[in-house]
Amino acid sequence: MTEIIYRIALDTPLRNLFDYLPSTKEQIINIGSRVTVPFGKRKEVIGIVLEISKHSELGIDKLKRVTSIIDNQPILDSNLLKLINWSSRYYHHPIGEVVFSALPVWFRQGKPLDKLYDKYWAITDAGLNIDCNDLIRSPKQAQLLNFFQQHKHLQEDDLLSKFPRCKTVLKKLVDKKWIMSGNAKENINTLHIANRTNEPNKHQREANELIISQLDQHHIYLLDGLTGSGKTEVYLTIMEETLKKEKQCLILLPEIGLTPQVVQRFNKRFKCHIVVQHSGLSDKERGRAWLDAASGKAQIILGTRSAVWMPLKNPGLFIIDEEHDLSYKQQDGLRYSARDILVRRAQQEALSIILGTATPSLESFNNVQLKRYQHLILPERAGESTMPTYHLSDIKGKKMHGAISQALIDEMTLHLENNKQVLLFLNRRGYANQLFCHACGMVAQCERCETPYTFHKSRNKLICHHCDGQRPRPINCNHCHEELLLIGHGTERIEETLKTHFPEKKIVRIDRDTTRRKDAFEHYLNDIQSGQSQILLGTQMLAKGHHFPNVTLTAIIDTDRCLFSTDFRASERLAQLFIQVSGRAGRGKHPGKVFVQTHYPEHELFQTLIHQGYRAYAKKLLAERKLAGLPPYQYMALLRAEDNQSEQCRLFLLKARELFMQLNQKNLSCFGPLPSMIEKRSGRYRWQLIIESDSRNNLHKHLNEWLMQLNMIKLSKKVRWSLDIDPQDMA
Repeated sequence: MTEIIYRIALDTPLRNLFDYLPSTKEQIINIGSRVTVPFGKRKEVIGIVLEISKHSELGIDKLKRVTSIIDNQPILDSNLLKLINWSSRYYHHPIGEVVFSALPVWFRQGKPLDKLYDKYWAITDAGLNIDCNDLIRSPKQAQLLNFFQQHKHLQEDDLLSKFPRCKTVLKKLVDKKWIMSGNAKENINTLHIANRTNEPNKHQREANELIISQLDQHHIYLLDGLTGSGKTEVYLTIMEETLKKEKQCLILLPEIGLTPQVVQRFNKRFKCHIVVQHSGLSDKERGRAWLDAASGKAQIILGTRSAVWMPLKNPGLFIIDEEHDLSYKQQDGLRYSARDILVRRAQQEALSIILGTATPSLESFNNVQLKRYQHLILPERAGESTMPTYHLSDIKGKKMHGAISQALIDEMTLHLENNKQVLLFLNRRGYANQLFCHACGMVAQCERCETPYTFHKSRNKLICHHCDGQRPRPINCNHCHEELLLIGHGTERIEETLKTHFPEKKIVRIDRDTTRRKDAFEHYLNDIQSGQSQILLGTQMLAKGHHFPNVTLTAIIDTDRCLFSTDFRASERLAQLFIQVSGRAGRGKHPGKVFVQTHYPEHELFQTLIHQGYRAYAKKLLAERKLAGLPPYQYMALLRAEDNQSEQCRLFLLKARELFMQLNQKNLSCFGPLPSMIEKRSGRYRWQLIIESDSRNNLHKHLNEWLMQLNMIKLSKKVRWSLDIDPQDMA
């Protein structure tokens, strides 16, 4: 009897599968299951069975045997395995690393799945109908019941981590039959859909009707709507139709911070099992979400980039919110685009997918022109809200209070006196972005990155925003001993300025420093929604997708530093950010205003965006890209190399270029080697080689041949190198 050979993926940079024999001839292992195998000097390594074969390039007597089987049932279904294989080929990345990148940490560690589930708590229909405001005499019961009304289903360990002393209160809620306990694997949720609170306008209705009429077919829709035009309401309507057919909905979001408010909105509309997947959750929470989605128990799956790999038993609809956002592109390891992979997944599974945004990427605009995407436009705001007005404030020679002009102080005062909220945007955290010596010109730099430190006053430290290196703040210059000056403004310094001018107003600052603690962002958002905070200050964490109906003034503190970047995508990114930040103003009943501080009010970017809109500016950028031969009219790959010696990187890429030039490289271009825009990061020098072609197939065909040759270069074992397909960040 011929022995079965199992081809297994291991978490290794080697680009092949590894052949193993079963422990016994009778042993059967399912494709997609986890196993342990000996590998090299290690006795037990976690692997995933991807293929079964009767032949091996090695002799049978040279093959090792599987040590143990972890899963009786596959954790990866055939559709997901097909997607993973495609991703490995498209991104030219080792198949084992792709498989393990897709899995939650709990699965990668080989832990048993039955340990994921503990005692389970859920709210009953009676509990859902209780108004927590009526429980004035029982504040702890009100708090816990309100939490259940928001989350519906909770594992006991998750509940106890949030409310460590809640067992007595839990018993009282159980006695009242407002909550119930059960086995986590029981499907105790049902679907209930609440009535719409607002009727759709003409444009929303047209989008709904078209998508619903084609819902059982594969179509890609670019839902291009102004900020506040009701894109989420379109999502909800299409999701309703999908859920009625007992199908699952997968929705991607660009930021963890958007998750709580989206979950809250979905919970108001749908009484069903919603799971969330993002890096802010525990390993257990992410593992349970994976299993709930795979079993079909979770009807709505919501997550950031990594959720693109979630298994679905009955997939029905895919949605990508803010499809233009850079956070959908992984910037290390497997450098994948979650947007592009989900589009591929929709095609593979013959499903409809909606790409929603107020500022479509140029790639998506180009796909509309090529008739690959159906373009649905929402040209006006939904409900009573109107688009904000713009004021370009020329600050040349004007009186300034730090980074804030007197004109902006006056404008803020008007809005705050009318009991409205004000949002200030500055995409730079910390206090000052340089420590500078006026006497000798010395700038305090991170030695590992050769870029200026940022001073964080709250921690009294210099911090490098590239490698997170830290050091105490020096008072005097190391060279001439003169006192060092603080140059530039971050959100900390702006907050300090605001406190001197508006001492009686509550200011909330939202950036990476203030939201490190779990649930901190959600707490701040609740303060904003309740009106407790009058002045909102933050980075782009605050600019994306949030709905603050009482914000009537949005101020952009500093756009000038982004106007003259050497990155060819900088203008597109700045235009998107400008429109997204502007869209936070005037989303309620009261009109909004956008106040822009700039030294260049006549700049084409401002004038076109304000007077003609984002689509007009995007068309100009597309015309420029076409003339310059840049994406989306060319397909690009970036070979990156890094080492603690700059010359090693350059020599490796020179040899790589030489090998590339020897290929039959028709319709291919090669540029470099060149130092990266940020040449040194975390103690390593970084160089790159750019490959372009007007044919995607031609590019990938030659990359396959080239990669095999790159592994033969001696320096390939010394420098760290990687290939980035469709690169988005050239820094």
